Amino acid sequence: MFKRACLIIFSIILILPVFALDTTFEKLPNGQTVVVQEVHSNPIVTIDTWVRTGSINETDTNSGVSHFLEHLFFKGTKKHPVGEFDRILESKGAVVNAATSKDFTHYYITIPSAYFDLALELHADMLTNPQIPRKELEQERKVVLEEISKDANTPAKIVFNNLNEMLYQNHPYKRKVIGSSQVISTIRREEILDYFNKYYSPSNMVTVVVGDVDTQQVLEKVANAFSSEVKKSPKKIFKKEHSLFSQKRKIEYLDAQSGYMTMGFRGESISDNDIYALDVLAQILGGGRSSKLYNNIKEQKGLAFSISAFNGSFKDDGIFYINTNFIPTNLDKLEKAIFDEIEYIQKYGITEEELNLAKKTIEQDTYIKRESTSDISTEIGYIVSLTNSLDLYKNYVNSIKKVSSSDVQRVAQKYLGKNKSAVSIALPKEMQNNSEKVVEKHSAKKISEFSGAEKYIIDNGSTLILNKNLTNDIVAISVIAKGGKLIENKSGESTLLAATMLKGTKKYSSQELNNLMEENGIIIEPKAEDDHFIINLQTTTAQVDLALDILNEILNNSNLDDYEIEKKRIELLNKMKQLQDIPMNIALENFKSLIFENSAYSQTYKVLEKTLPTITKKDIRDYYNKIFDSKNVVISVNGNVDSQKIINELGTMLEDKKQQEIKFLDYKVNRLKNSKNSIVSKKDLQTAWLFLGWQTAGFNDEKDFATLKIINTILGGGMSSRIYKNLREQDGLAYQLGSIYSPKSIAGMFITYIGTNPESLDYSKEKIKLEIERLKMEFVSDTELQDAKDRLKGGFIIALEKNSEKAFNTGLFEVMGVGYDFLEKYINIIDSISASDIVRVANKYFNTYSVESIIK
Repeated sequence: MFKRACLIIFSIILILPVFALDTTFEKLPNGQTVVVQEVHSNPIVTIDTWVRTGSINETDTNSGVSHFLEHLFFKGTKKHPVGEFDRILESKGAVVNAATSKDFTHYYITIPSAYFDLALELHADMLTNPQIPRKELEQERKVVLEEISKDANTPAKIVFNNLNEMLYQNHPYKRKVIGSSQVISTIRREEILDYFNKYYSPSNMVTVVVGDVDTQQVLEKVANAFSSEVKKSPKKIFKKEHSLFSQKRKIEYLDAQSGYMTMGFRGESISDNDIYALDVLAQILGGGRSSKLYNNIKEQKGLAFSISAFNGSFKDDGIFYINTNFIPTNLDKLEKAIFDEIEYIQKYGITEEELNLAKKTIEQDTYIKRESTSDISTEIGYIVSLTNSLDLYKNYVNSIKKVSSSDVQRVAQKYLGKNKSAVSIALPKEMQNNSEKVVEKHSAKKISEFSGAEKYIIDNGSTLILNKNLTNDIVAISVIAKGGKLIENKSGESTLLAATMLKGTKKYSSQELNNLMEENGIIIEPKAEDDHFIINLQTTTAQVDLALDILNEILNNSNLDDYEIEKKRIELLNKMKQLQDIPMNIALENFKSLIFENSAYSQTYKVLEKTLPTITKKDIRDYYNKIFDSKNVVISVNGNVDSQKIINELGTMLEDKKQQEIKFLDYKVNRLKNSKNSIVSKKDLQTAWLFLGWQTAGFNDEKDFATLKIINTILGGGMSSRIYKNLREQDGLAYQLGSIYSPKSIAGMFITYIGTNPESLDYSKEKIKLEIERLKMEFVSDTELQDAKDRLKGGFIIALEKNSEKAFNTGLFEVMGVGYDFLEKYINIIDSISASDIVRVANKYFNTYSVESIIK
């Protein structure tokens, strides 16, 4: 906290001298306004001349001429031929650019102050003596036409232009600053020069100089550099446009993926005192991450990808903007939510905390924006060219500080509201003829229903388990494809696919995917398992459309980029090397390699170290193209969703890829015919490790599956288990020990393990074997059995608290063949297990054929 406070104080100390400096405002004899602010902290200067003309002074016949001239000014003078401006200034490290707006056009140079005289001479010559050669004019005409074409294909520009047309019917603000292709393609050089001669005289210019200069010298040099001719430009007064009394709307359907919307409300000109309260209102509504629109609409409701508010003030008028980018199907909810936020402020106002935060943020932003010479010149030039005064620049922060909460509520009531709005929207073309109702594109046959969950077979052959949970806004989807590592041609194909399928798709780059999911709270996790390949997705109700769009991209359009594949291959191989640095992992991997030798169930890092380097992009793509065959996929959805919409999306997303239907019974694993062991000796090992285990039933035997779960709980599943109490608490043999039951579709394995002092290893092994023998020979007590059942059921219920866990387990049980309703059956089966069942199952599986892996 102290460090942060010191940094803030230090930054203010740095900034305050900029505000403390005097700014000189002077009118030259030729009518030109010159503003100079000395900033000597760096040897830099910005020369920025603002011409008081833009689209406001254009007509239908020369629309866009100000912007066209912006391009043409750089095409040489008598003194400096074409290309010389750029060559000279670039050689000095200068930054040169220009911009055109409704009320002005400005041209600026930022350059080391040692070259001020040179820059000023070039700058003044360019603005007062342009040649506009015909050859260069025709060349630049093509450039501007390309710029117009680009804007015509940019949704944000289209939305902005449509809004402007709705807000202005008569005032020249109605025209596009960039002009039209019809005018630019035909306007003659003579017409351009006529416009130049009318408006581009020093008397219509404001030249701002900010930087490491002497004020008096600057004034003299500017007066000498520009023409001394006194020439008045025509001053036009335009009648203000009538305010809106009912909402105007325009929806354009474009070749776009997202929705775009800009709301506009007529505000006030830059000279009106209400602009300060409107600026504060814009900050509170949509000025950043702390704003109402951002927090309530983007973050909490998830209705927009981005949303912001801004108060724009012009010479004759102003517009209060709300901009947003969103999932197209969210349009109605989004629009309502925005107006709800506005109405809330209109009715109830804002808190003092909100007011103070907004004012402080605006103050800090103003300081930050006045740090560089170019930023200072831009602010001063904008204000002076529109108001002919420095008052707004000097007094802005103090005026913001004077805004009250009642001022903010008053301007919200005065300027904002549904009936005072123009709403410009762009949506994807495919939505043009869509009705609001979800149209049935795919059908699904309902097979059964159990405890709120419904099972469907979609017309593409995939299975849908749908559980409508209305208690929260979380939506969880598990897409589980049968096969997993079982159907690999080369071990590791599925692992590499899971690692790379989120690294870019046809529609989204890797970075775009990351940003999109992070900004909208969408979690997608692919994972390769022995029996299945799973993609777990978690989102919110409001973001289901975007999440499904991303899921579709991942399932069908993953790039599987060579670079990403290679990067992940190296990461995985390095991870395997790291695993070999840990003795426990060595013992476990050796155990896995023996328990189901040479099968998918025994895929270890030793196997992958050999196969991963041989896997090609084609191998991964071949696996990708076969794993998501619709008839082999189960999709489990848990949350508040539209059933038909989900069916439509999944029906389109998945297809029959003509692969063989996967039946787990068709796959075999090697059964143990004798015991196997692995012993690795490691010098100076402080902890020896033992893994002792057996092959068992998997999901295919429900009764044995449940019994083995209970055995695992009794034997080594926690601090009340037999191994824990008898080997750790009683004998103090180990810190890590226990048992694991790992069921698969067609088999499973039961493992006991301990990490102990090498000298205690043999004793520990005998103690574990003794506990196994007890299970085979003695009935567990009623109390111990009931405790194990209660622990197992309680843990299972707690684990299913989240929608994601419900979706995953429901889908997994369906894939494994025990049925989506096994969630309920499982509890009943556990309750039915008796002490004799435990003895029977222990004797059935914990036989003489075991696998033993030791590192000591």
